[in-house]
Amino acid sequence: MLSFERPARIFLADEHPIFLVGLRSCLAEQSNIDVVGEVHSSAHLAQVIDKTAPDVAVVSESFNGVSVAESLLNDLPSQRILILADELDNSRAHRLLALGARGYFLKQSPGSVLCKAIATIIRGGSFLDAADAVLTEEGGRRGSILTQREQEVLRLIALGFSIREAAERIGITTKSAETYKARASNKLRIDSRQQIVQYAITRGWFQ
Repeated sequence: MLSFERPARIFLADEHPIFLVGLRSCLAEQSNIDVVGEVHSSAHLAQVIDKTAPDVAVVSESFNGVSVAESLLNDLPSQRILILADELDNSRAHRLLALGARGYFLKQSPGSVLCKAIATIIRGGSFLDAADAVLTEEGGRRGSILTQREQEVLRLIALGFSIREAAERIGITTKSAETYKARASNKLRIDSRQQIVQYAITRGWFQ
């Protein structure tokens, strides 16, 4: 059984009604999860989720073959969203996480994994189903997208420091800082300062 201070409010969105029935049935087994809304259409999806104000919105990446994930993340930057994916695509998963998604869940995974993902997200983490990995802001733990050093370098770049200045503040060589930046950028599929700043905003680094 999942343990929260109060019942978690969950919103479901997928184009297949029968799949939603399965999700709802799975979550109904948890006494402290309330499904507060569900839709099987992408029409006005952002507005419906915003009005419902769930703790976590569990949303299919695409409807009728058209991806809605990126536009939804852009429209609802503060909403915790768990993306439902038909198949594993590591590059796509990391891209969506970088844009602000809090989790990436494969539809063929068992219900226990979905519950684990929801619990992780509510407790402040992010979840990558593909590797059964919990992603945390601190880095350095199993499954983290970025190491602690990679995050330090990106944070400073997002704050406006040059690579040389970032290296000096951390106490490493400029070459090492460049390597950490390159590794982080490759993992997140981002390269420009603007994209780094956007990523920093979605992770709450400026708060």
